[in-house]
Amino acid sequence: MEMPKRYKILVSKDAMQDIQNTKEYILNTFHYRAYAENFSRKIREAIEKLEPFPFACEDAECSIEGFKVYYRPYSTYIIFFVVDGDAIIVVRVLKDRMYWKAILKRMKQFEL
Repeated sequence: MEMPKRYKILVSKDAMQDIQNTKEYILNTFHYRAYAENFSRKIREAIEKLEPFPFACEDAECSIEGFKVYYRPYSTYIIFFVVDGDAIIVVRVLKDRMYWKAILKRMKQFEL
Protein backbone atom coordinates (compact mmCIF):
# COMPACT_ATOMS: atom_id res chain seq x y z
CA MET A 1 0.00 0.00 0.00
CA GLU A 2 1.33 3.42 -0.95
CA MET A 3 2.02 5.88 1.85
CA PRO A 4 0.18 9.23 1.73
CA LYS A 5 2.18 12.15 0.38
CA ARG A 6 3.92 14.25 3.03
CA TYR A 7 3.47 18.03 2.95
CA LYS A 8 5.43 20.80 4.57
CA ILE A 9 3.14 23.27 6.33
CA LEU A 10 3.85 26.99 5.99
CA VAL A 11 1.89 29.86 7.52
CA SER A 12 1.62 33.19 5.68
CA LYS A 13 2.14 36.54 7.38
CA ASP A 14 -1.60 37.30 7.09
CA ALA A 15 -2.52 34.03 8.81
CA MET A 16 0.04 34.65 11.57
CA GLN A 17 -1.44 38.12 12.03
CA ASP A 18 -4.96 36.66 12.19
CA ILE A 19 -3.88 34.30 14.99
CA GLN A 20 -2.03 37.07 16.83
CA ASN A 21 -5.02 39.45 16.55
CA THR A 22 -7.37 36.84 18.02
CA LYS A 23 -4.94 36.12 20.84
CA GLU A 24 -4.62 39.85 21.63
CA TYR A 25 -8.40 40.25 21.51
CA ILE A 26 -8.79 37.47 24.10
CA LEU A 27 -6.12 39.06 26.30
CA ASN A 28 -7.52 42.61 26.03
CA THR A 29 -11.19 41.69 26.35
CA PHE A 30 -11.15 38.87 28.86
CA HIS A 31 -7.75 39.35 30.52
CA TYR A 32 -7.33 35.60 30.46
CA ARG A 33 -3.83 34.58 29.36
CA ALA A 34 -4.40 30.81 29.71
CA TYR A 35 -7.37 31.00 27.32
CA ALA A 36 -5.36 33.03 24.80
CA GLU A 37 -2.45 30.57 24.94
CA ASN A 38 -4.87 27.65 24.65
CA PHE A 39 -6.46 29.21 21.54
CA SER A 40 -3.04 29.66 19.93
CA ARG A 41 -1.98 26.08 20.70
CA LYS A 42 -5.24 24.54 19.47
CA ILE A 43 -5.34 26.50 16.21
CA ARG A 44 -1.76 25.41 15.48
CA GLU A 45 -2.74 21.78 16.17
CA ALA A 46 -5.67 22.15 13.75
CA ILE A 47 -3.29 23.54 11.12
CA GLU A 48 -0.97 20.55 11.60
CA LYS A 49 -3.93 18.21 10.93
CA LEU A 50 -4.22 19.55 7.38
CA GLU A 51 -1.09 17.64 6.40
CA PRO A 52 -2.20 14.11 5.54
CA PHE A 53 -5.11 14.87 3.17
CA PRO A 54 -5.39 18.55 2.19
CA PHE A 55 -7.52 17.84 -0.88
CA ALA A 56 -10.20 16.23 1.29
CA CYS A 57 -11.08 19.72 2.55
CA GLU A 58 -13.72 21.99 1.04
CA ASP A 59 -13.05 24.20 -1.99
CA ALA A 60 -13.51 27.92 -1.16
CA GLU A 61 -14.32 28.58 -4.83
CA CYS A 62 -11.66 31.24 -5.27
CA SER A 63 -7.96 31.42 -6.01
CA ILE A 64 -4.93 33.42 -4.90
CA GLU A 65 -1.88 33.71 -7.15
CA GLY A 66 -3.42 31.01 -9.35
CA PHE A 67 -3.73 28.50 -6.48
CA LYS A 68 -7.13 27.06 -5.57
CA VAL A 69 -8.07 27.97 -1.99
CA TYR A 70 -9.33 25.24 0.33
CA TYR A 71 -10.71 25.54 3.83
CA ARG A 72 -11.21 23.55 6.97
CA PRO A 73 -13.40 24.66 9.86
CA TYR A 74 -12.04 24.56 13.38
CA SER A 75 -14.37 25.51 16.24
CA THR A 76 -15.69 28.98 15.30
CA TYR A 77 -12.77 29.67 12.92
CA ILE A 78 -11.99 28.71 9.35
CA ILE A 79 -8.47 27.84 8.20
CA PHE A 80 -7.88 28.79 4.55
CA PHE A 81 -4.96 27.32 2.63
CA VAL A 82 -3.48 26.58 -0.77
CA VAL A 83 -1.38 23.63 -1.90
CA ASP A 84 1.83 24.37 -3.81
CA GLY A 85 3.60 21.15 -4.76
CA ASP A 86 4.77 19.59 -1.49
CA ALA A 87 3.69 22.56 0.65
CA ILE A 88 0.44 23.51 2.34
CA ILE A 89 0.37 27.27 2.80
CA VAL A 90 -2.13 28.63 5.32
CA VAL A 91 -3.20 32.01 3.94
CA ARG A 92 -5.82 33.16 6.50
CA VAL A 93 -7.46 32.09 9.77
CA LEU A 94 -10.82 33.89 10.05
CA LYS A 95 -13.89 33.79 12.27
CA ASP A 96 -16.67 31.79 10.65
CA ARG A 97 -19.14 34.69 10.86
CA MET A 98 -16.90 37.04 8.87
CA TYR A 99 -17.70 37.68 5.23
CA TRP A 100 -14.70 35.59 4.26
CA LYS A 101 -15.47 35.25 0.55
CA ALA A 102 -15.04 39.01 0.08
CA ILE A 103 -11.83 38.99 2.16
CA LEU A 104 -10.33 36.15 0.10
CA LYS A 105 -11.41 37.62 -3.24
CA ARG A 106 -9.59 40.87 -2.39
CA MET A 107 -6.35 38.96 -1.73
CA LYS A 108 -4.13 39.05 -4.78
CA GLN A 109 -1.11 37.42 -3.13
CA PHE A 110 0.21 36.00 0.11
CA GLU A 111 3.57 36.51 1.76
CA LEU A 112 5.52 33.96 3.77
